[in-house]
Parts: sequence; C-alpha cells; structure tokens
Amino acid sequence: MKSTHHRAVGWVFITLGILIAACSQQIVFPGLERLLGIETIVGRDSVTYLPDGGYAYTNPGAMVRWVVSVAAVGVLLAFTGAFMLFRARHHHRSSHERATVHAA
Repeated sequence: MKSTHHRAVGWVFITLGILIAACSQQIVFPGLERLLGIETIVGRDSVTYLPDGGYAYTNPGAMVRWVVSVAAVGVLLAFTGAFMLFRARHHHRSSHERATVHAA
C-alpha cells in the first residue's frame, strides 16, 4: 500500500513540475509578481513606473533569472516525482522477490 501512495505522489509531482516548468513565464511568474511585488523580484532600481500606472523593467536579466529559477523548481519537482516512481517500483519488485523466496 505504501508503494501505491508513493506512486500517486510521484505522478502528482511529475505533473505539477511539468506544468510549473512549461507555464513559468505565462502563469507562475505573473502570479509571483502579484504576490511578492515586482520590486522584490527584479529589484527596486530595475523598475521604472510609467504615467499610465504601468511599469517597465530596466534590467531584463533579473526577470530572466526569476523565470529560469521558477522553471528549475518545476524541473526539480518533476525529477523528484520520477525518482519516487523509480523507488516505488524498485521497492515493490524487491518485496515481491522476498515474498516469492519465503513462499518457496
């Protein structure tokens, strides 16, 4: 039963990781921007406020670093899920082999 739970969590991690990595620029980064504030993300010196209430980045490198770091978290999450699936499969196989040896 524990193996099944690890498999389910592994698949959830893989799915979330892929979604985070794929949508980091379009969905995740704007969400972090609203949550943390643009000055926190790219730095106060890298934001120029426009008369219409918007803003512009003066240091796109800082924004790229944030997008890449969010995507890296997604990839790490997906790899963690894959590792959990591998361990659950390996654990299931070894416990099955032990049961077969004891039955014989």
